[in-house]
Amino acid sequence: MPDAETVAVLLRPLLGRRLLAVTEARHWYDERPVAGAAGLLHFWLHFEGTPAIMAHGCGDLLTLTEEEPYSSYNMQEYGRTVVGPAQPTDLLGEVVGQCLVDVGLVQGYSTVPAVGGTVLRFERAELLVATLADEWICQPGRIPEKLRQYLWFSGWLGTPGPAAEGQ
Repeated sequence: MPDAETVAVLLRPLLGRRLLAVTEARHWYDERPVAGAAGLLHFWLHFEGTPAIMAHGCGDLLTLTEEEPYSSYNMQEYGRTVVGPAQPTDLLGEVVGQCLVDVGLVQGYSTVPAVGGTVLRFERAELLVATLADEWICQPGRIPEKLRQYLWFSGWLGTPGPAAEGQ
């Protein structure tokens, strides 16, 4: 179960580090990638001087672990999973080269306190990365109004003050 303290211990050391690359596992069907968050299966953040961080969504919970990318594989008639660099034009690819300034924790829609996502604050961008009903939410900014009944901002790791400050 991805609790806030476990996620904080994993992500706090990344503050101030440059994101060197993003690797993604994407579903391909009919020899084409499934576009956007719908085709995203997993992704890995590669920060300078640290092991890769794998993001895995399960239901309404986000699990982050130190884990290297796995290999691409064939799913027969269902297509294939291709593991490789995020495209520079993808949202995750756009933040490569930037330093991570802060991380906001997002409470997921769950019966137990658990992390459902994060707001990654980079030098020139903020990204909401969360999972809801087994679907990735990966978009610029913070939690949009339409999702606030399912996702709650619970605070920044690197910024002291009230939990909802800046939300």
